Amino acid sequence: MNKYEIWLRRLVWLNGAFLLIATLAVFLPVPVMSRIHELLGLGSFPDSAITVYLARSTSLLYAVHGALTLYVAIQWDLFYRLVPFLALLHVLIGVCLIGIDLAAGMPGYWTWLEGGPIACFGLFLLWLYRRAGLGVASSKARE
Repeated sequence: MNKYEIWLRRLVWLNGAFLLIATLAVFLPVPVMSRIHELLGLGSFPDSAITVYLARSTSLLYAVHGALTLYVAIQWDLFYRLVPFLALLHVLIGVCLIGIDLAAGMPGYWTWLEGGPIACFGLFLLWLYRRAGLGVASSKARE
């Protein structure tokens, strides 16, 4: 493993572990959700069934994505070839989130601190993957 592959694996691991933190939000009491919503400058939290459902299910999806990403890092020799796909998903998710945030009227800080970094992280993973030389030729050499 060269230094780029080591860093790539570490970043994939950290990304998965970070995303798993969203598991906590699945179980947040509604009053806590409401307070966080207000602290973020988003106004009063619309306490309705669909809002609570969307908040919890979105957090759960982030956590599932984190578990899958962490599994790729743990089982690196089996799944490192999934990294470009995961990285492209990050780019796509980041760009889409910018569009969603703009359309929803989210505050500027939210829009640019959410989608932009996610997309840039995906591009950085792609760059590291290429620098690590983990293309088709190297996968044959690993077998």
